[in-house]
Amino acid sequence: MSEQFPVPAYLSGVTFVAFDTETTGLFAATNNIVEVGAVRFRLGQDNAETFQELVNPGRRIPADAIRVHGITDEMVALAEPAGPVLERFISFCRPESVLISHHAPFDISFIGCELNRAGLSFGDNPILDTIDIYRRLFPGLYSYSLLSLVTHFGISKSQEHRALSDAVFVRSLFERAAALFPSAGDLASLLAGFTAHRMNEWSGEKVDLPDTYSDLKLALDTKQCLEIIYESPVRGSETRRIWPERIYAQGQSIYVTAFCEKASAERTFRLDRIVDFKLLRADREP
Repeated sequence: MSEQFPVPAYLSGVTFVAFDTETTGLFAATNNIVEVGAVRFRLGQDNAETFQELVNPGRRIPADAIRVHGITDEMVALAEPAGPVLERFISFCRPESVLISHHAPFDISFIGCELNRAGLSFGDNPILDTIDIYRRLFPGLYSYSLLSLVTHFGISKSQEHRALSDAVFVRSLFERAAALFPSAGDLASLLAGFTAHRMNEWSGEKVDLPDTYSDLKLALDTKQCLEIIYESPVRGSETRRIWPERIYAQGQSIYVTAFCEKASAERTFRLDRIVDFKLLRADREP
């Protein structure tokens, strides 16, 4: 049973979904989700419904990421890819819910990129960030990390760093903070008092490439292979053969998602790091 706090009357009928993701790395455009967890609840009620699914990222999970969340390649081997999992997550959230995350831009960026890759879209649910809420309500704390907050407020002394357990922490933090929300008002005024995000903040935009990328556009349209020289910030210059699948803009950058023969899996490449490319014969499908 969760600790009970006063609930503003105008929030008593609102459905909230606290959610979290675990990933292969820190940058959404070139990494993937490995787990999604969520808790659907109403303030002042003990009952809640949960969502937790592993996701097969289609790539090896780096050792640094495994050290954080403990999710291994073996654990996700039989899991579905992000598309079907996110379809079920969208259904779980429901259109009328207010979503809550800790460090929301991080989770939104990963879910948004995975939605782009799968050709899916999310609803217009507002998304609140418990970091933003706690910085406004409890200024001057030493740290606003999830572990620091749950430790400071006596919720837990440790963090498993799995998606569902972190989502449960987010729920607990939100319930505690809600006791300090204005007692009079409505949901719209409450949302206006915080930074309310939307999932479409990270929806990729279709782009029209200039003529200098005509071979890249041809490879995409006709399902042909490109040989590229890619400047990786980690591995330096390397030659790869890729089968482009989609091109989209995210912020100020343009990305190419493609099947990479070297990785034998889908990968995302930043266009400005492709320093050279040539079209190859379409002698086989990836």
